[in-house]
Amino acid sequence: MYLKKKGNIFHTVTFRLTLWYTVLFASLALSVFFIMYITLTSNLSQRMDANLLNEAKEFGELYRTSGIEVLKGEFERETQSEGINRMFCRLFSPSMETLASSDLGVWANLDLQQSILEGFSNKAEAFKTLSIPGYEYKARVIYKKTHDGNIIEIGYTLRDDEELMEDYREIFGTAMALMLVCGGLLGWFVARRAMTGVERVTQTAVNIGKGGFAYRVPLGNEGKEIENLAMSFNDMLERIESLVTDLKEVTNNIAHDLRSPITRIRGVAETTLTGESSIDEYKEMAGIIVEESDRLIGMINAMLEIAKVDSGIADFSKTDVDMLKIIKDAYELFQPVAEDKGIHLEVDLPQEPLIILGDCARLQRVIANLLDNAIKYTPAGGKVLLRAKTAQTNMMISVIDFGVGIGEEDLPHIFDRFYRGDQSRSMPGNGLGLSLAQAIVHAHGGEITVKSHLGKGSTFTIILPRTSFQN
Repeated sequence: MYLKKKGNIFHTVTFRLTLWYTVLFASLALSVFFIMYITLTSNLSQRMDANLLNEAKEFGELYRTSGIEVLKGEFERETQSEGINRMFCRLFSPSMETLASSDLGVWANLDLQQSILEGFSNKAEAFKTLSIPGYEYKARVIYKKTHDGNIIEIGYTLRDDEELMEDYREIFGTAMALMLVCGGLLGWFVARRAMTGVERVTQTAVNIGKGGFAYRVPLGNEGKEIENLAMSFNDMLERIESLVTDLKEVTNNIAHDLRSPITRIRGVAETTLTGESSIDEYKEMAGIIVEESDRLIGMINAMLEIAKVDSGIADFSKTDVDMLKIIKDAYELFQPVAEDKGIHLEVDLPQEPLIILGDCARLQRVIANLLDNAIKYTPAGGKVLLRAKTAQTNMMISVIDFGVGIGEEDLPHIFDRFYRGDQSRSMPGNGLGLSLAQAIVHAHGGEITVKSHLGKGSTFTIILPRTSFQN
């Protein structure tokens, strides 16, 4: 399906980016063309009007000083110099009677119109652009009043200007076509280069969809955004692969740990049912089944709690919690247990409260798990110490025992689910307590560490921020 969609080029982001780039480029180019076109036209018009005004002033001064005959001769000389098909001159009265003119052979269809006079009734001169029948190009004309009320008319063909603008349009059209082709190809190249990173991510996702979790997105040099996408995708893959590995391990551990209580339940039930058992034996069987069922339920609940906390979907109640009170409550709760076992339980606590924004019940569970383990693995006559101290932004809570300790080879794995070291295999438990404690501490933005020496005891330290909550 992916390859099929990939083959439709018109549906690709690369094509759409190229299309948008080309449209934007064309719009900008056309805008520049129109601005330059208008500017050039305006400049040509201003230049033409300035030339016409200078000619009209010279003719007017010549007419005033030398008369109409000299003016007529100047008309002839000027038009011959410029070309009779490029320029014409006339002098006419307010009643539209022609008094003097240059050779009007090619301008035969040039008519005088009364509306011309209305255009500058209160002005010294007026300009007009005329379309002359039978003449290919337009003409720009000035009308200027003389000292005696007559009107001098001077016209120049706009042939040069129109041809220049026509050349400009043709050159721009050709350049525009070339620029669009080159711009489109450049846009396609840039878009393809930018999208190669996305294609690598897509190809990696396809490979993963086929079961290749070992694939990673190769990093390129398309830009920081694509690099961040690839790195984030690779980080996600690392997380997924880790979760899959953890899931396999948890599945194996669950299968192993659930087998024992289920086997015991089945064995007790089978033995009781196949023999001639009394009512007391049936009651004993029921008690064993209830005990093992409770063990299974506790294990399953612990696994679910760890999964919820790790995934961030656990429902945490965010309130101000005094960790000092939690430690004191735990001390009072476990003091009788420690006394029964002959263990001396001590506390070393600051005077001021240790306030954290968090979930009170879950934090109680963390302290209880650590304290229960410390008492469990400390022999009679030993000592367990609960200690807390504060820093500027965090607090440190330590549970210290002087018991059997943890082997160096077991230390890296004690927070793994279902892991039980050599020293703990003879003790009751399911290997989930420390995993749950770590998950809860991490959800509160903290860390939990351990230091231990075999035969000398262990120190578990919780570091928590004093006012933050991360879940």
